[in-house]
Amino acid sequence: MKPLLAKLFFAALFLAAGAGAVLLFQKNSPPPAKPAAAVAPMKMERKILFYQSPMHPWVKSDKPGKCTVCGMDLVPVYESADGTNSAFGLKLNPDSVTVLNVQTAEVERRPIRHTLRVAGRIVASSWTAEWFDFTAYERDFTCLKAGQIIEVSIPSLPGKTFEAKINLRSTRTAADTDFDAATGSTTIRAEFANGAVEMPGFGGKKLFSGLYAEGKVLVETPEVLAVPRSAILSPGASSLVYVDGGNGHYEPRKITLGLTGDDYAEVLAGLQAGEKVVTHGNLLIDAEAQISQIANGNPAP
Repeated sequence: MKPLLAKLFFAALFLAAGAGAVLLFQKNSPPPAKPAAAVAPMKMERKILFYQSPMHPWVKSDKPGKCTVCGMDLVPVYESADGTNSAFGLKLNPDSVTVLNVQTAEVERRPIRHTLRVAGRIVASSWTAEWFDFTAYERDFTCLKAGQIIEVSIPSLPGKTFEAKINLRSTRTAADTDFDAATGSTTIRAEFANGAVEMPGFGGKKLFSGLYAEGKVLVETPEVLAVPRSAILSPGASSLVYVDGGNGHYEPRKITLGLTGDDYAEVLAGLQAGEKVVTHGNLLIDAEAQISQIANGNPAP
């Protein structure tokens, strides 16, 4: 065999062997892995604990339905890290907060205005001297002092008011020596500022002695820590407010009160300035809190 033909023969033989090896490898090799399909993200679904009326939170059900009180649709309450009630407070969903129109006010320092109302009699000693003798109870003593002006009204003179000044030195029965322990009261005298008060139709003469009269004393304290009276609940011997902790959390808090005014009350202990207390909707919140604590086997707040 010529040298050129020999080279061509061996080259063809080598190519054939290589092709066979390739075919054999492909036959015995596992099929290529298919691209992994995109994994859909797992959807986290919160567990529904129960269904609750947004208007009457104590109405609950284990399935959707209507409120038995107002007929509104029950809304789901979901399980979450901050969604369950405990002995330390109550959690309301946003729907309940909105429907109940929960309103809050900030605890702040402010004067307290208090109107003390008293009742008594007109007393006369002469044609030119008259005064107002009224009953003062022990609880009223913090609001009364010598020289204080009382606005006196007399039913037999409708539409008119008169000023009388408290004079503790001329009380008919001294408060410090003749205090009636049985009634917890004493009698205090307030002298009319302009002498005798005339009764029309009787020749300009003085008022008749013994006429019934009512007095009003306006008292204003220096600035003290205070809350609106509408925020205060008194379920028993102690007073209670609900503090807004944010995100629908409401915490019951026992407080100690001082002077109670017309619109605000002094807070001696239990709250700090800047905290927010519930002023509207607190009765329903308190009812729901008590029901929840009883259901959980805890004492009511």
